[in-house]
Amino acid sequence: MFAEFARFTVKTDTQRFLSLRAEAVRAVKRAHPGLVAAPLLVQHGDGSWTDVWIYRTEQEARAANAGAGEIEGFMAMAAVLDGVSVESGVMHQPGSGEFATGGVRTGGQCP
Repeated sequence: MFAEFARFTVKTDTQRFLSLRAEAVRAVKRAHPGLVAAPLLVQHGDGSWTDVWIYRTEQEARAANAGAGEIEGFMAMAAVLDGVSVESGVMHQPGSGEFATGGVRTGGQCP
C-alpha cells in the first residue's frame, strides 16, 4: 500500500469543502480503482487540514496524480485548496498489541 498525506488550507466553508471532498474521492475512485481509501481527514487547530489517501501501489498513485487534471470532481475540490503540500510513502503493517490499528474503520469513504 502507498499513502499520500496532503496538507492545505481551505478557501471555502467547511461544509462545502467536505461535500467537494466526498465527490472528489468518488470521482478519483471511479477513474482510478487503485485508490483503496481516503480514511483520514484532520482539521488542525491553526485551520489547516491533513488528508490521507491510500492506493494499492505507488504506480497507481502516480497515475491518479497524473490524471487528476482530467477529473472534474477532483478539480472542483482542488479549486478551493491553498498552500497544498504532499508527502507520500510506502505503508507498513503496524505490530500487534494494544496500540495496533487493526480495529480502525475507514467509514466507507471509498466504495
